[in-house]
Amino acid sequence: MKQHHNFDELAFGRSNIPLQSTNSSSNTSNSRYWFSHLKVGQKIGIGYALILSIAVLGTSIGFLIADHYQRQAQKREEAAIEELYKMYQLKTSVFRVRTNQHKLILYMDQPKRWQEQYTLLLNYVDQAKQVWFEFKTNYSIENPNLYDSVIEQEALHRLLQVHKGFDTYLQRTEALFYDNNPRKLSPNDIRTAQTQLFNFMHSSSIFMIDDFLDDITNLVEVIAEEYQQANWELRRAEKLRLNIILGSLSLSIAIATLLAIFTSRAIARPIQTVTHIAQQVTEESNFDLQAPVTTNDEVGILATSLNRLILEVQQLITVQNDANEQLEVYSQVLEEKVRERTRELNEKNISLKLALEELRSTQAQLGETEENGEKT
Repeated sequence: MKQHHNFDELAFGRSNIPLQSTNSSSNTSNSRYWFSHLKVGQKIGIGYALILSIAVLGTSIGFLIADHYQRQAQKREEAAIEELYKMYQLKTSVFRVRTNQHKLILYMDQPKRWQEQYTLLLNYVDQAKQVWFEFKTNYSIENPNLYDSVIEQEALHRLLQVHKGFDTYLQRTEALFYDNNPRKLSPNDIRTAQTQLFNFMHSSSIFMIDDFLDDITNLVEVIAEEYQQANWELRRAEKLRLNIILGSLSLSIAIATLLAIFTSRAIARPIQTVTHIAQQVTEESNFDLQAPVTTNDEVGILATSLNRLILEVQQLITVQNDANEQLEVYSQVLEEKVRERTRELNEKNISLKLALEELRSTQAQLGETEENGEKT
């Protein structure tokens, strides 16, 4: 039996014709045609690579989407916290200015204590100016914050528009207490200064500061509600993040499983077909069967080799059957010749027997004739 050591030649040589006819008749796609030309090891490697790629890609996309929503919620919460901190800074600075103004009026007859509180007042006024400047810079009406709600924007608009004179109030406070330093005043002037400062503390500008504090408090309440909303959205985003991650993992596992099933079937089906044909040939002795060659990998080479083996065995059986038929014919001819020869021999034996009997009867007659002649 002829052996083939070149597997590629065996696969492409004998299997090209049925493979091309199958491809042309079924109009298979290029990807399937390309996949059928891969080796089994390459198919397994590509299958594993695709499964891992899909799993990693699906999980990564899930993480990215989930992190996007979580980052948005965190930014909203951080913005609310930052706004609350600035509002408390502004409110605290205004409240300290108000408190120290009252203390300075009470300490007019105590120059040393008054000077200490005056120094604190200047510091608080500077802090209030700085905080108010940063507030106006960060929360301008023309550029509202991305995460500000409509209610918060309205409150900010009111605070910025209604209380534009807060800077003037702080400057007036500095000038008024600077001019009424008890170290520079006589006792009568001190009483006059106290009266002047008391009137200032109960003027309309002070009521404006009270409204300013109320508006800041209102804005703080609005921002606090937004912080609670942002905190709730953050918790919901965390749950959504977990659900997205679990969903992406499940989807990736499902796709990877389907791909693994498809790959395993694509590899196992030709092997099962070749195995089934081999079992049929050995069990039924049906050498008219042929294994379909659908791939050009090791399985295709195996199917081609099996088909060649079946054909060669079929040819051997045909030759053997022809030889048996010839032997049977020769046997029949020989038997007929033996019968003819036997018949000829039997006929000759019968002829000899008849000749012997005639010879014996002739001898007997001669003997009787001689005896009769002697008697006479």
